Amino acid sequence: MRKRGYLLVMALLGLTSCSGGGGAASAQIPVLLSPYDMSNKEAAAKNNEGVDHLVQKHYEVASRHLNEAIAAKGDFAEAHFNLAIAYDGMGKHPEATEAFKKAKRFGGDNREITENEILKKHLSP
Repeated sequence: MRKRGYLLVMALLGLTSCSGGGGAASAQIPVLLSPYDMSNKEAAAKNNEGVDHLVQKHYEVASRHLNEAIAAKGDFAEAHFNLAIAYDGMGKHPEATEAFKKAKRFGGDNREITENEILKKHLSP
């Protein structure tokens, strides 16, 4: 069996309209921790700190950490994905869509990214 280079964490986050239908206060959504074997430790640490804040619904704080992770490693798919989740949580849907596009471009082989329902809603025509 092949080991995956990332860890999927399921978290309960109350996201806005893209996370589901009208009345649900919370939805189970994925956030992605850094790959366990990632060589850029600064980017990995910033991404994981962002994930910690996403789980606590601290979307703006999370977005700052995730942007720092992306500044340290521009093609960091998991950080782009998590940033999109943070933007979605803040209701910044155009920004979320752009971050999801980058996550998909850089993480096209990661099914946790490409098969995500929130990403699909943002990227559907």
